[in-house]
Amino acid sequence: MPNHKKDSTDKNFYYFGDEKIELQEAADLKAVRLKGAPAHPTRAALAARTAREDGGEELGLFGLTLYRADAETRGGAAAAARAPQDEAAETFPVFRTAEMGTDAALILTPQLIVQFKAGLSEADCKKLLNDAKLEVVSQDELAKNYYVCRPRNGSATEALAAANELHLKEQVEYAQPDFVRVLPEIAPLAGSAPAPAMWPGTIGEAGVGPQAPDTFFGSQWGLAKIKAPDAWGFTRGNPAIKVAVIDEGVDMTHEDLIPNLLTGYDAVDNDNNQQPLSHDGHGTACAGIVAAVADNGRGVAGVAPNCKIIPVRIAYGVWSEIYRRYLWSTSDSIIARGVRTAVARGADVLSNSWGGGPASSAIQAAFREARTTGRGGKGCFTPCATGNDNNRWGGVSYPAKYPECFGVGASTPSDQRKRPGDRTDPRNDDWGSNFGPEVDVVAPGVRIYTTDMMGGNGYTPGNYDPLFNGTSAATPHVAGVGALLLSIDPGLTVQEVEEIIKRTADDAGPAGRDNETGWGRVNAFRAALAAQRLWYDISVNIEFLGTGAECFMRINLRFYNPGINSVRLDWVALTSNSSDWSRELDSCECNLNPGGVMEPFTSQDVRFNKILLKAHGNRSGWAGNWRLHYSYTYWRPALPATPSADLARNTPLREFSDLARTESVSYRFEAQGRGRRQTLGDELDLNGRNPHTGALILPVSFAAAEPAVEDFGDSGNGLSAAGIVIEKTGETVRIKL
Repeated sequence: MPNHKKDSTDKNFYYFGDEKIELQEAADLKAVRLKGAPAHPTRAALAARTAREDGGEELGLFGLTLYRADAETRGGAAAAARAPQDEAAETFPVFRTAEMGTDAALILTPQLIVQFKAGLSEADCKKLLNDAKLEVVSQDELAKNYYVCRPRNGSATEALAAANELHLKEQVEYAQPDFVRVLPEIAPLAGSAPAPAMWPGTIGEAGVGPQAPDTFFGSQWGLAKIKAPDAWGFTRGNPAIKVAVIDEGVDMTHEDLIPNLLTGYDAVDNDNNQQPLSHDGHGTACAGIVAAVADNGRGVAGVAPNCKIIPVRIAYGVWSEIYRRYLWSTSDSIIARGVRTAVARGADVLSNSWGGGPASSAIQAAFREARTTGRGGKGCFTPCATGNDNNRWGGVSYPAKYPECFGVGASTPSDQRKRPGDRTDPRNDDWGSNFGPEVDVVAPGVRIYTTDMMGGNGYTPGNYDPLFNGTSAATPHVAGVGALLLSIDPGLTVQEVEEIIKRTADDAGPAGRDNETGWGRVNAFRAALAAQRLWYDISVNIEFLGTGAECFMRINLRFYNPGINSVRLDWVALTSNSSDWSRELDSCECNLNPGGVMEPFTSQDVRFNKILLKAHGNRSGWAGNWRLHYSYTYWRPALPATPSADLARNTPLREFSDLARTESVSYRFEAQGRGRRQTLGDELDLNGRNPHTGALILPVSFAAAEPAVEDFGDSGNGLSAAGIVIEKTGETVRIKL
């Protein structure tokens, strides 16, 4: 290896692709490995940590302790300056980059990450490492030709030099230092405030409907705002859909999470015991927003309460006497391992309420693999928090800044981007949601009622936190919506999930996309509708015609589609039946093949107007029994003029198969009455339910009408531009009038 000594004009840097990322020395901090400190302390040792008398902060990685290097410690003596001479075995360089605030640090370790290109054999890879005087620390069985290495002399500066040299070699995809990242949590916790009974006005405005029996459901304004309870009419989530909460661990004993928790993974220790330390409540709060159990008479409800959670720990919380707050301690290789393992264990959605620091080739590669190979090639949906520093340190934070990820900002009850001092967050109102071209959508991010660690652990003395906040809180709302979409249609690709969420968001700023709120505030109900294949509206009016006041049904029927599929309506039939369903009284059939195609996201529809069918009986006693049958063909073409096409950060959409599938559907409805039904008014709404998902499948109205002389059997159809998509399946609904 060449001599890497630098003169005074040289700058420290590492490579991210072809870009050199400058490393600026953090003169106020010093990282040391103290004599006798284990390179990887046990959980018990981490849990038992107490404040060091010399003011140092044990990070739990590489045996490192972080000191202030420029001031006296809390004890009143300059112990931080003395510590390296008194007991340290080695000092490690501490840096920051342009994207990092003063409450974050990037520690250069004696490890580097090397990803060789595909096609190289293991022997070839190891020879190149040996030639560079590196020894292998670990390999990742989930990533071929991926190595964590260290220089034989154990020097951090040599690790940086070796990474830069290897990165330029033809056989190497990327090489970078394995930084220890000390980052602020993306939940701006500070101060305290009493638990709110309810956020004034927001529940009723959002139209939640009947309140679920969960104790604090009425205070979950975020659920109401994104219309999650309305989306539950389609699905509350499929247990086969799994959301990885990539964080600092999830409390496996939580009363409102246990039924939905799967085996976790600790990427720090590379085992399955990710139970968080007593102060690490962040991941538990995020998990509750995604999938806390609903209707169990306790706590809260998640956005996707029937989906499952894979807890993944990528960091430990470290109390900082320097900054008087908790910071995260993690490394690039740990994060990459956590993401890959989540994908390998079948995660459909990766929820990332963390971020900060500079770009990392290793972390980006893990997210790229999740997007391209996850879910059998359909790709994992990966919402990431944009950060809470109001763009003080360069805009949207990584990993949300990567094009492989979906950037989520935080919104207020009035659908504004959270800004410092806007008086929407009683816990800490000084933060602002980061903004920029990488923001895809926003979601509720202040005063979020969610799960906390059981007992006195976590953020509060109880089991629930009424004031969770930040883009940390916003991101799991979007992760939950993604889980609902995949529950409705597991065949959706990650691009399609993203397109649906963008297109159905409620515009929260200037018309169209803007850098403050992206495509708008996420709307779970509209997203769920757009994931369906076909939806229809039907109105059935009872009319008494002729001198005998015979009973007829006047029917208007409309099929429509603004969703992700192309749909062709092939055949429709309406029949009228006797009161006991033994005889068919009348029918109207229309064979549309080849019918008009309703293209995706166009709201095109097909209408059948003023169909008149003979019903049973007359004004003195009647029955309006009818059946609807239809068949349609759907397929998924390349998406036209999609929102993502306007964002350079998004990869091109793939061409979708033109393979078409046909489904046939049948419904049966019954109404009976006597006289004019004056006590019922002019209209009665009926709501059928999808037997597979519990979804509301159509609005139906019956209305009495005065006798009139009209032509029988008149019908029509046409195309227009309005509507919503909902899937249909057959069932019987009987109503006594």
